[in-house]
Amino acid sequence: MNQNYGALRVVRVRPPANAKAELQHRYPTGWLPEERLVHLLVRRETTIGRALNNDIILMDPTVSREHARLVFDEQGWHIINLTAQNIVRVNGRSVPGGSSMSMHPQDILVLGSTMLQLIAPQQSNTVYTSDNGTSNGHTPPTDSAVPNAHDTAGSALPPAEWGQRPSRPYPSVQAQGIMPTDSQQAPPIAHNGHQARYLTPLPVQPDPELRAYSWRDEEENMLGAGITMQFALPQQMGTRTRWLIAGAGLTILLISAIITIVLNSLVGISAFTQSGPTSLLEALIIPLIPALGISLLVNFIDRYEREPWFLRLAAFLWGAVIAIPPAAFIESYIDAAIQRALGPGAGIVLSSFMHGLNAGVTEETIKGLGLLLLFIVLRDQFDNVTDGIVYGALIGAGFAMVENFTYFAQYGKNSLVLLIVGRVILGWLSHSTFTICFGAALGYVRHTRIRWRQIVIPLLGYFASVSLHTVFDAVDFYAAAIALASPNNTNIALLAIIGDYIPPFIAQIVILYILIKALAHEAAVIREFLADEVSRGIVRVNEYALLQNSFQRTRQERHILRQYGFKQWRLVKELYQTEIGLAFRKWHVSMGDKPKLGYRQPEDAYRQRIHRLRQEIMANERKVVLKT
Repeated sequence: MNQNYGALRVVRVRPPANAKAELQHRYPTGWLPEERLVHLLVRRETTIGRALNNDIILMDPTVSREHARLVFDEQGWHIINLTAQNIVRVNGRSVPGGSSMSMHPQDILVLGSTMLQLIAPQQSNTVYTSDNGTSNGHTPPTDSAVPNAHDTAGSALPPAEWGQRPSRPYPSVQAQGIMPTDSQQAPPIAHNGHQARYLTPLPVQPDPELRAYSWRDEEENMLGAGITMQFALPQQMGTRTRWLIAGAGLTILLISAIITIVLNSLVGISAFTQSGPTSLLEALIIPLIPALGISLLVNFIDRYEREPWFLRLAAFLWGAVIAIPPAAFIESYIDAAIQRALGPGAGIVLSSFMHGLNAGVTEETIKGLGLLLLFIVLRDQFDNVTDGIVYGALIGAGFAMVENFTYFAQYGKNSLVLLIVGRVILGWLSHSTFTICFGAALGYVRHTRIRWRQIVIPLLGYFASVSLHTVFDAVDFYAAAIALASPNNTNIALLAIIGDYIPPFIAQIVILYILIKALAHEAAVIREFLADEVSRGIVRVNEYALLQNSFQRTRQERHILRQYGFKQWRLVKELYQTEIGLAFRKWHVSMGDKPKLGYRQPEDAYRQRIHRLRQEIMANERKVVLKT
């Protein structure tokens, strides 16, 4: 059974120095498949090159067919340059052709135009695991494990310190004119207390297709500034204050729920008396379909740092319960004021626009307050753009569900097909799309430390949500007014309704693009900020590779559920989420988050939780094995 000795992660791929247009199409460097970003090292000797017979294949035209060999032995890691003149560099130091140089976990390796990083446990706390996640009998390291030579999280030492690090370079046997033949074994030469091993003759291979740029030292330090653990001892929030906040929140929720239930009960009673029980049943069931669809969609897109179920539920309830009463009262009051101000002679276009503006500003402001509350009060759970999309979609889904109930209860008898097409088939994502614009913009605040962007981007997101909602409702009001004014000529109204869904569809395409970029960023955060946790022994190599591929992780979780049962499945899922949470916490610290209240920082709490979960998983696994 293979062991995971470590991993090589691709940090960067530069374009070749003398690339031609046709070769750029053959060797794309701007987009790498997800599974190629991390290469597991399952053997003690790993060949790297462009040829298909290598253990790790790099689609880089500046890489030789057989470029290098990465070896792990009792003395540690070392890289062997199998080329005569091509680029092999370790932390900025060149490895001559035919020679070998030692490597340490977190070191930067450059082959041709490809920059990689060695991710592996330190030898002092190595815990090897098999592919199925079981250990080889070693106990998981505690949080007091000996740290590695890198005092920064997620980054290698800067170029100025590369020469100060202990290294074990092997002498170039070609430079000394000594190369053993098949029938002659030369004695090893001692070097710095270690024995050098002679290499077999270099493979005969053609030169690379393209030439690599020369790498400058400052370009090889691609991992950013390190994270400094900060500790603080401010006073913690008292128990009485927490209970007071929780009580106020529950009171608001209860009052809003009562008002929402009363309002919808009046609508339901009216539908029951006028249209019978069938219409009421349709009004209760049909609006649930879009809400369920959005919930499943959110569960699919929230694939890395998953949001807690209770916060998802809170976002949905904000839209379905808390936002409905104030939106209904404010809109009805402003609509009456608009009607009085415009008078009976107002044009259809102006009247429709004003009523649409009222709906857009009022509803998106109240829905947006829920997003803003989550962002301010629970900032640690509002990690990035993906979270803004998730919470915005759920708030919009809750609001649309209750609103659809009102529409189907009042107009379902005469316009059921029209409502199903407009509110369910075409418009099931409309409310969520509007609110997502503001949510994604709020999430972007976590991606930047530039002050003006933290202010301007959320304002632009709010403006986009209000504008989309205003245009949508204004066109809807206009189409309804045209249909009422000219019942025999509904072509204009029909065209208006069809065109009404074009702006939300365009917005959804833009949101999809933003979501893809946000998910790629989440995977990059995991790669970047869990790298040194592998060296410390906190995260295992197979977990490090698995966390970055959500589909493989899901398959692994299902395999554990089938093999070990629900309890083990729950523990493993929690372990993965805790490790991902550690990566995001470290990213937030690197982006300027301040230390937390209390004597213990979240980073330490994450590591201790990982250790406890791993012990529980191993204990539960032993119980299952003994039972079988």
